[in-house]
Amino acid sequence: MSRAPHEFCADMPAAGAGRFVRVDGAYDMRCPVKRLGAFFLIALCAACGCNGGWREGLSALMDGELAFVPPPRSEAYSRFLAGTLYERKGQRAKAIAEMRAASDLAPDSVALSIQLIRFYLDGQDYANARMMAERALQQAPRNANLWILLGEILHQSNDPEKAIECFQKAIDIDPENALGYGALVSAQESANDAVGTAEIYRGLAKRVPDSPGIQFQLGLSLARINDGDGARAALQRALELKPDLARAHYIIGVIELDANRNEQAAERFAQYVAAAPDDVRARENYAGALARLKRYREAAEQAIAVLGAPDAEPRHFLEAMYLLLRAERYRQADEYIPPEGAPVLGSLLRAFARKGMGEPYLPVLESLDAIESDAGEECGKFLNEMMTLFGKEDMGTWLAAALAETGFAGRTTDIILGRIYLAMDRNEDAEKVLLGALDKYGSDSSVHYALAIVYDNLKRLPDTEKHLKACLEIRPNDPEILNFLGYLYADHNFNLDEAEKLLKRAVELDPGSGYYLDSLGWVYYRRGQADKAIELIRKAILLMDSDDAELRNHLGDAYLLKGDPARALAEWRHAEQLNPNLPGLREKIEKHLKQNGRGEMKPGKGADGQ
Repeated sequence: MSRAPHEFCADMPAAGAGRFVRVDGAYDMRCPVKRLGAFFLIALCAACGCNGGWREGLSALMDGELAFVPPPRSEAYSRFLAGTLYERKGQRAKAIAEMRAASDLAPDSVALSIQLIRFYLDGQDYANARMMAERALQQAPRNANLWILLGEILHQSNDPEKAIECFQKAIDIDPENALGYGALVSAQESANDAVGTAEIYRGLAKRVPDSPGIQFQLGLSLARINDGDGARAALQRALELKPDLARAHYIIGVIELDANRNEQAAERFAQYVAAAPDDVRARENYAGALARLKRYREAAEQAIAVLGAPDAEPRHFLEAMYLLLRAERYRQADEYIPPEGAPVLGSLLRAFARKGMGEPYLPVLESLDAIESDAGEECGKFLNEMMTLFGKEDMGTWLAAALAETGFAGRTTDIILGRIYLAMDRNEDAEKVLLGALDKYGSDSSVHYALAIVYDNLKRLPDTEKHLKACLEIRPNDPEILNFLGYLYADHNFNLDEAEKLLKRAVELDPGSGYYLDSLGWVYYRRGQADKAIELIRKAILLMDSDDAELRNHLGDAYLLKGDPARALAEWRHAEQLNPNLPGLREKIEKHLKQNGRGEMKPGKGADGQ
């Protein structure tokens, strides 16, 4: 199910292998290979844009043994023949006009509707293709493949929700039709619906419990919605069915690492890396598990192995340096400073290496403030991820102690120390260091931004606003700052006109950010403009790298405001599956379920009662 559409096309039988025959007044597909025939070629080849399939698939419904028998109405027959002649002459516009006239005269002809769908898809005219598919379904409403075809047309028309409804209808009609499941998975993934995708694979796994591929995909989809226990069980089942499915070991390792079961994670990563030694991310995670176990020398070897890869990034050099320092291999650590991309953090770790070797290190620290790089940005880009991988408490404590042991303090080192404390959730310590930096060195955007995060964590709204405004004066076109301040206003439901202005600017600067669109949608939610909020939040979900609980929660609130409590509850439950610990979500669901004692919710107000 995870293969790209065009990969499937080559596996399909020839177009004529499927047979479209009349059954009880409706058309139905019969195919010797589990009904994987012409409609499969229609749907998947149209989706991938390859040249070899969908046209032939449609032609199979018209030619040879499937030859079209026009309705016994002379004008329709004449129009059909004229359209056929025009098509053979390459006059497609005239052919379409004649075929459309014939179809209008004989709307009960499914085959003629399909011929027109072929023409329309060839010209990417999805609106007319959709109309003809709907006409065909009026005559054959129980034809699962026609529902799949309509779903693919809707999918190509960027209407994934209606496409999903069509694919679900196809599965309801014919649960054994594998095409419906494949199409539904594709549509759910296009809609960034990780929960829906997991449900599909649950259904498939029940029907085909001994398929290692389906068990693997089930495990992967459950891992994406943070169902670690379910994912682990499915992946283990996949390994029982196919012991050489090495990737399953890796996914289980990631699950174990996320659960801080580091011994088990290291074992799984070791098995996977033995089979896939060139997988950079796997070695990185393996190093993380080993570091958490304080096996720093082994962890460093894994990190060093990554550095020769063509896709090695500055982060990987920083990771190798840090692990070599923890292994007390100072001279080697001094050799691996990133060639570019992280000059501040690379120089800091080099200073630690020089100190460990007993060589002069203060000149390196003194040079940090002169480096033309944003220390706060480097910390946000690299340090937070490294601390998450290697253990926030362990790495943070070591870095803070290493800084203290140098006896040096400067603007850049204060920013780094403040960000270390921030990553460790030591907000008061971060506040003290960062305020001291402002007093000693003056206004700095990185310091103001870090303080805004500190005060946001501490729920000190005026201080958060103050430092974001100060930051914005220095960096007026930074979309991240614009979004932070705009969402702060929207979340606390004040200064909404300014919030809209800030967030529109953020979206203009970075239109591909789902977070910025969601923030703007939240402004409209606060204003009571449900439709506009829903439109923007749904677009935001599609832009996200993965399904997001906070955005689903917002979408549920917007649906309740619109007066659609059923959709609201569905989105809240969706959010809960992604993150059961989202603050206030469980209480909100229970509150609205209990409103009339039967699980119904009253529409018309937002989830917060406003």
